[in-house]
Amino acid sequence: MSSSRSKWLAGLTVACAVTTGAAEQHWAFKAAVRPREPNVKDESHVQNAIDRFVIQRLENEGLRLSPEADRVTLIRRLSLDLIGLPPTMKEVDEFVADTDPKAYERLVEHLLASAHYGERWGRIWLDAARYADSNGFEKDAARSIWPYRDWVIQAFNSDMPFDRFTIEQLAGDLLPNATLQQRIATGFLRNSMLNQEGGIEPEQGPR
Repeated sequence: MSSSRSKWLAGLTVACAVTTGAAEQHWAFKAAVRPREPNVKDESHVQNAIDRFVIQRLENEGLRLSPEADRVTLIRRLSLDLIGLPPTMKEVDEFVADTDPKAYERLVEHLLASAHYGERWGRIWLDAARYADSNGFEKDAARSIWPYRDWVIQAFNSDMPFDRFTIEQLAGDLLPNATLQQRIATGFLRNSMLNQEGGIEPEQGPR
């Protein structure tokens, strides 16, 4: 091996070692540590550990908690947050009339179980994956990739683990005994724009 190549490899080794050392200091590579719950002056509004952190920050800033929201506002906020749709009048009336202390928790579980949950949150991933029902670019012809969209929605609704969610989209067809749904998941790889001009490389054309 030439002297210059040896120096280059030695420099690369040092650079990798420095980069690795710096990366290990990144928060993502550090074990999670449960912080100590802070003491607060106003204990009357503390219902869980998270409240203590919120109240402590407000007290440090000289601010006070806003008044507690009424039940109509609560169900509207929760419904819009979790499924992206307002509650029906029937749902509002039932929640307002429900005096069970666990009514809010039950409502959360009900909305999480809704098919609309996957539609609401799956769209964020679909935007990041550049999902579209057409090829884009100069002709923008329609394409049938909706089965991938439905796969993403179902993945959210079934609470699929993120590692499986990622693997099936990147290499679902390479998994042992791959199912039809796992093959559909690789539609993720076909979300890019397609060039359909004359004289293009066959690999770049529609399939």
